[in-house]
Amino acid sequence: MSELIAFVTMHLLPPTAAFAAWNEYRKRRPAMLAVTVAGSAIAGLGLLFGQPGLGLVGLLLLCPTVLAMRRDFRDEDR
Repeated sequence: MSELIAFVTMHLLPPTAAFAAWNEYRKRRPAMLAVTVAGSAIAGLGLLFGQPGLGLVGLLLLCPTVLAMRRDFRDEDR
């Protein structure tokens, strides 16, 4: 499980967190922007210190902002 968390953190997290942060900035939601930055920082710290539990907490913090980004982009397509 720790290898999966490390893979997601290293390869999928950076572009996803960047787009989620950009979307929150674009929609003027500073609280969600702070959650995005905190989640990506915590996931990175988990990777840095080799603690998959900490990385998983960071990835879970990113879930609401990624889902909000998905909803925002789907609403714009309609």
